[in-house]
Amino acid sequence: MFLKKITAIKSVGRFKAARISGGNYERFALIYGGNGRGKTTLCAILRSLQLNDPTHVTRRKTFQATSDPDIGLLLDAGPVRFTGGAWSSTNPDIHIFDAQFVADNVHGGDQIDVEHRRNFYRIVVGPAGVALAEEVDRLDSEATAKQVEISTQKRVLEQHVPVGLKLDAFLKLAADADVDSKIEEAKRSLKAVNAADAIKSRKLLSTPALPALPEGYLDILTKGVDGISVDAAQRVQAQIASHNFHDGGEAWLADGLDHATDDRCPFCARSLAGNDLVNAYRGYFSQAYEDHKRTLADMGIALNNALSAAAALRSEQAFTQLASDANFWGDYCDHQYQPPAAASRIVTDVEALLNAAKNLLAEKIAAPLEVVETSSAFITASANLAATTVELEAVSAAVDAANQLIQAVKDDNEATDKATVEDRISSLEAVRKRHAEPVLRLATDYATLVAAKKTLVDQKDAKKKALDSYDEQILGAYEADINKILATFGAGFRLAQCGKNYVGKVPQSTFCLRFDTSDVDVTKSNPENPGFDTTMSAGDKNTFALAFFLAQLKRDGDLARKLVVFDDPFTSLDDFRRAMTAKEIVRTGSLSAQTIVLSHDKFFLDAVCGLIHGHGCTTMQISGTASGSSIEPWDIVWEVKEGYLQDHMRLQDFAEGRSGDARDMRTVMRPLLEKYIRYRFPNQVLDGKWLGDMLGIIRADASHPLTAQYQELDDINGYTAPFHHDPNTPFVDDEVRTYAQRTIAIVGGC
Repeated sequence: MFLKKITAIKSVGRFKAARISGGNYERFALIYGGNGRGKTTLCAILRSLQLNDPTHVTRRKTFQATSDPDIGLLLDAGPVRFTGGAWSSTNPDIHIFDAQFVADNVHGGDQIDVEHRRNFYRIVVGPAGVALAEEVDRLDSEATAKQVEISTQKRVLEQHVPVGLKLDAFLKLAADADVDSKIEEAKRSLKAVNAADAIKSRKLLSTPALPALPEGYLDILTKGVDGISVDAAQRVQAQIASHNFHDGGEAWLADGLDHATDDRCPFCARSLAGNDLVNAYRGYFSQAYEDHKRTLADMGIALNNALSAAAALRSEQAFTQLASDANFWGDYCDHQYQPPAAASRIVTDVEALLNAAKNLLAEKIAAPLEVVETSSAFITASANLAATTVELEAVSAAVDAANQLIQAVKDDNEATDKATVEDRISSLEAVRKRHAEPVLRLATDYATLVAAKKTLVDQKDAKKKALDSYDEQILGAYEADINKILATFGAGFRLAQCGKNYVGKVPQSTFCLRFDTSDVDVTKSNPENPGFDTTMSAGDKNTFALAFFLAQLKRDGDLARKLVVFDDPFTSLDDFRRAMTAKEIVRTGSLSAQTIVLSHDKFFLDAVCGLIHGHGCTTMQISGTASGSSIEPWDIVWEVKEGYLQDHMRLQDFAEGRSGDARDMRTVMRPLLEKYIRYRFPNQVLDGKWLGDMLGIIRADASHPLTAQYQELDDINGYTAPFHHDPNTPFVDDEVRTYAQRTIAIVGGC
C-alpha cells in the first residue's frame, strides 16, 4: 500500500476542517507536529483503514462538531473515503508502531499481562501459526464437548426409562406403528373413567328444527275468490273513493245490502235487478271474500310465528348447544363432528326472509284479489335461508355417526377399570418413547460419540505436534531477531526462554528478560521479587517494544507492499538509541512500499532525513491554529539551522537533567523561542523584532497558528526578561528547569 496523499480530514480530533496543501507523498514521508496537534489521530485513521473498524475514527469526533467525520485518502489503488461512519474500501497492508500497538501487544506500562502475551504470540507466529493454534483450540474444544456429551449421554438415556422398567427391558420393547392412536384412545378412556358421572348424564347429540315459511304462503299470494272479479272489486273501491267514503264506507255498504228486500233499494225503493254496481257489491261483500281476507290476516300471524326472531334465535342457540355437546364428547372419542359455519347465519337469514315475506303479504292484503309476484329481495332471502338450511341439515349424518361413537363411550365406560387403563397407557407410552427421538438413536449415538472423540483427540495431537514444531522454530528465530536488534540499540537486557503455554486454552507467549545471567519471568508477578516494572526503565520498555515491532517487519514476507508507520518511536530514548532508531527506520523503509514517520522532534526527523539515500522524501508538518490543525509542506532544512540546533540540544539536555547549568540556560530560552518563531514565520517578523514584539503579533491575530501557545510564550517571556536586563538577578535551579521544559514543549522535543 502506498499513501499518495491525505486529501481531506474533517471533524476528527484537532482536524476540525483541516487545510491540506502540498503535493503527493514519496517513499518516505516525515511529518512534524507538536504534542496534541494530531499525530495520534493520523495513526488512528490509518488503523481504522487497516482493521475496517470505524470506531477508531468515530470515537475521535471533534468536540461540538456539527458534521460527522469525513476523511479522504489517495492510495496507489485509488481514492478511499470515510463518510457516513464507514470506509468506501479498506486495506490491511499497514504496520503501525505507536502507543496503542505497544499497549495492545507488548506491555501496559508496568506489566505484561495475559492479553499482551496472547497478542505477542499471534504476531510472532504469524498467520500460519495462528491458523494452527486456532485449529488445535477448535479440536480441543470439540473433543471436550464430545466428552461432555459422552458423560451425559448414558444418564440422558437412563432418564428416559419409565419407572418400573429396566434399561435392557426398555430397549427390547417392539415398535408399534399405531402406538400414537392407541395412546390417544387409551387417554380418552381414562378421561372418561374420571368423568363417569358427566358421561352418564350427558345426552347424545341432536339437531334442532329450522325456521321455514308457513305452509301455503306462496299459494296465497296468487289466490283470488271465485265469482269475484278484480274489476268488480275495483268498481267498489272506485265508488267508495268517488264519495270520499273511505272511513266506514265498506261497512255502511255491506250493512245496506242486508236491508235490500224484494230486490229493491232501501232508500228509493227502485228495483235493483240488472244493476251491475249492486251485483259488484254483492260479490265484494260475500262470505267467500271475507273468508279470503281472513285467510290473509291469519297468514300474517303464521308468518310472524314461523319466522320470528325468537324462533330463529332458539334454532341458532340449539346449534350452539350442539357444538358445546360435541366439544364435550370430543374429549372422549374422535367423533369428527365439526360445527357448521351456517349456524351463525340463521338469525340474519330468517330476519331477511321475514321482512321480504311480510312486504309481499302486505301488498296482497292491500289488493286481495290481485296476484302478487315475488320480489327480488324475497327470492334472495329465500335462497339464502334455503342454502343455510341445506348446509345445516347435512350435519345430520355426521351427528348420527358421532352418536354411535358416543354411545360406545357410554357403554364402555360402565365396564372399564381405571387401573387397567392406566397400565395400558404406561405400556404404550414406553413403547413410543423407546422408538422415538431422542431415545431411538441414543444407544447408537453413545458409541458414535466415543469414536468421534477419539478421532478429534488424534487430530488435535497431530496438529499440536505440528504447532509445537513450528513454534519452536519460529519462536527461536524471533528471539534471535529481537536480541540482535536489542544489541544494536545497546540495550542491557535480552529476550530469553521464549516459548508458549495453553493457560486458558488460548496460546500465549512465555519469555524472560535476561539481565546478564539473571532472568525475570514476565509471566509471574511477585511484589517481593524483581519484575518488569522494577527492572525496565522507560527507555528500555520503549526499546523492547520497538525491537519487537522491527522484528515483526523483518519476518513479513510481504513487506514490499506494506505501508509502515512510526509515531514518535524514540520516546524516552537516549541520543544513541535515537540515532539507532533513525537508522532502523531507514533500513526497513528501504524494504517496505512506503514509510511514514510522525514526530514532535524536528531534529529526530532531520536525522532520519539525513540517512535517506536513493529514495524520495517528503517533509510535512501538522500546524495548529485557533480553528484546529492543518497539514502543509515543511522546510526541514530551514527549521534545523545549526545555531538553533545547538541551543535546542543544550536546552533539552538541561530540561531532561542530562547536562547544563541553570545560570546559562536562563538566557537560552528566550532567543531559542525567537529563532523558532522567525524560522517558522519568516514573513511575519521583521529584523530587530524580539519576543515581546512577536507576542504582540500573535495577540493581534486570533487565527495565528501560535495562538494556542500564547500564554505559555508570555509566561516564559515574563520569567526570562529580568535575566537579560540584569544577569545578577536571583534564580532557583528548579524554576529554570521548569521553564526550560515548557520551552522545549513549544519548540519540540521529549
